[in-house]
Amino acid sequence: MNGDAPSLLLHLVPEDPEPLREQIARQLRDRIVRGELSAGDSLPGHRQLARHHRVAPSTVEAAYEILAAEGLLIGAPTDEVRIATLGPEHRRDLVERLQLEELVARELGRRELEMARDVQRRLLPPSELNGPGWEVAARCLPARVVAGDFYDVLRQADGSVDVVVADVAGKGFAASLIMASVKAMLPFVTASGGVAESMADLNLRLARELGRGEFVALTLARYRPSERLVELANAGAPDPYLVRPGRPPQPLSVPGPRLPLGIRPEVAYASRMTELAENEHLLLLTDGLPEARDAAGEPLGYEALEAMLCQELATGSPSLWLAGLFDRVQQRTGRLPEDDWTAAMLVPREAEEAL
Repeated sequence: MNGDAPSLLLHLVPEDPEPLREQIARQLRDRIVRGELSAGDSLPGHRQLARHHRVAPSTVEAAYEILAAEGLLIGAPTDEVRIATLGPEHRRDLVERLQLEELVARELGRRELEMARDVQRRLLPPSELNGPGWEVAARCLPARVVAGDFYDVLRQADGSVDVVVADVAGKGFAASLIMASVKAMLPFVTASGGVAESMADLNLRLARELGRGEFVALTLARYRPSERLVELANAGAPDPYLVRPGRPPQPLSVPGPRLPLGIRPEVAYASRMTELAENEHLLLLTDGLPEARDAAGEPLGYEALEAMLCQELATGSPSLWLAGLFDRVQQRTGRLPEDDWTAAMLVPREAEEAL
C-alpha cells in the first residue's frame, strides 16, 4: 500500500469502553494476521492517521508502539512505519490469539443475551393470572432471544384490573431495553388516571425519552368486574377482539387519534366502553400474528386470523386456547416468527370462580 491515510480506514467508536489506542491496535493487528497488510507495506505516519480519523496524534502513536512491541511494526513511531516480517510461529500465535478473541466475544455475547432473556422473562407476569371476577391468559413468543413485545396485568385499588399488550418498534436487545422502561412506567401512570389520560401521560413521557424512529404501539384495557365493563384505549396497535362462541369475532375500534406512543408529545387519546356479556372474552394482540408470513412471503392477514379466533373457544382453558391459536398460526405460515407474537385474553368470571 502507498501510505495514504484514506486507504487505511478504521472504524473507531469514541464512546466504546475499549480505549481508542487499543481499537486502532486491534484493527491493524487483525488486518496483518488476515493478510490484508503484508510485510513491507507502509502505514501512514501517526500524525497523518490521527488527522484523518480526528483523534490525538498521541493516541495513534501509542497504538503503533503497542504493535511495535509485539513485533508487528518497524520504524514506529516515526513517519516511516512499515509492517514487519512475521515468522511462521509468530503468525501462528497471532492467529490463535485472534481465534480466541473471536470465540470469547461470541461466548460473552451469547451469555449476555441469555441473561437478558432470563431477566426479561422475570419482568413479565405469569402467563395465567386471576382475581375477583376476572382471569387473564397471556402468551409472548419472541422472534429473537429477547422481545420488544410485552404484556402486563395491573391490579388497581378500586378493584379494576388493567391488561396491557405492547409492541416496541424494532427487535432484539435494543427493543427489549425500551420494553423494560415502558413496563416500569406503567404502574405509576395507570394508578393516577383514567384509561385515555394514562395513555396520554405515558405518551408524553416516552416522547421525552425515545429517540428518532423509536415508538411503542400499545393497547390498554381496564376491566371493572362489578359492572362487567371494559374501557379501551389504543395507540397504534391492532383492534382488540370481542371473541364469543358460535359468532364471528368483533373488532373493537377506539375513536380518536391512534398514533403510537413516543412520536409526538401532545396526543389527545380517546377511549371506548364495552360491556362483556356472558361467554364473551376480550383478546388483545400485537401485529406479529396477523402479519406472520408464509414461505412465499405472504402475510397471514386479519381475515384468516379472525377465522382462527372462532375455533375451540368453548373448550379448554384460556391459556390452552391461546397456545392453540399460536400453533394454528405457525402451522398455517410454516415458519418461525420474524416478528414477536404477543396476545392476552381477558375472561370475566364470577368472583367465587377466581378465588
